Amino acid sequence: MCYQSAGPKGSAVMGDAELALDDILSAISQAAAILSVGSRCHLAGGEAFIDTAQCLKIFAHARDMGFEDITTTTNAYWAQNRGRASRVCRDARRAGLLRMEISWDYWHSPYVSGTAIGNCLEACAEYGIKTNLRILATKTHSAQEALSQVGRDALSRCDLIMSGPVFPTGRADSSIPKDEIFFTGNLGNTCHSVLNLTINPTGRVYPCCAGADQTEALAFGNIKSDRLQAIVDRMSRSLLLRVLVFGGPGALLAILEEQGVDLSGPHANICHMCWEIFSNPRNMAILNAHMERLKKDSFGSLVFSATEYLCTKEQIEESVA
Repeated sequence: MCYQSAGPKGSAVMGDAELALDDILSAISQAAAILSVGSRCHLAGGEAFIDTAQCLKIFAHARDMGFEDITTTTNAYWAQNRGRASRVCRDARRAGLLRMEISWDYWHSPYVSGTAIGNCLEACAEYGIKTNLRILATKTHSAQEALSQVGRDALSRCDLIMSGPVFPTGRADSSIPKDEIFFTGNLGNTCHSVLNLTINPTGRVYPCCAGADQTEALAFGNIKSDRLQAIVDRMSRSLLLRVLVFGGPGALLAILEEQGVDLSGPHANICHMCWEIFSNPRNMAILNAHMERLKKDSFGSLVFSATEYLCTKEQIEESVA
């Protein structure tokens, strides 16, 4: 995924990192016991299917823990051979996988052929795995350009095809000219409907998986040192996260602008804006200080109100006496 600058381990942004299988299975078990976590468990990478056997263990454990919607993202490099494509999809379905998001486009095509994508789509259909082919595009490289490399029969087996603008962070930010990007997002949107309790390869826990998980600033803990329930509780108490979720990253711009931070430049969407905010430690320091002031002001008002009430009550009692 472009925004993650992903490699076989971790990313160019966060450094090489890989969660041990035991840590992943433990996190899934803990998440299954948290009431606010939904029934979906999604495995992504980089490219998780570099270790297919480990993927199957993760799918099976999520199924055994009661997750009802088990999904994954892959670039389908492993499906170049039709026989292997069929075996991987058969085993994944038996392990509990229900949906597969296939991340592929013009930038993947030098490394993963349209034939592999077609084989993957057909094998998924054969074994009852729903598919979502996700294609990124720029002004020069359209979704149709990528789709033309995949056979029509294979595309007809796909359940959903989605196209969106390249997300200009990470590797895409440095390798694709800005005038090629579609900056068409509604920057007033909020993200409360797309939250995902996300654990990245370092073990850090985030409220979403759309780029903020590649920052240090928006991490609320690490599964290697904290119980997942404790991290979720920390998220629930965070005023900053509450503003971000229900007001969207756009609600934070005015706070930053007051301190001289200019983030008025074009943004592809709110996820891009969120990345711009939280990938800079200075921004996080400003926002944390602002939220602390808000909490103190609110507390002060409550104390004053309570004191005023007590004084009035005492005066009434005194006058009655």
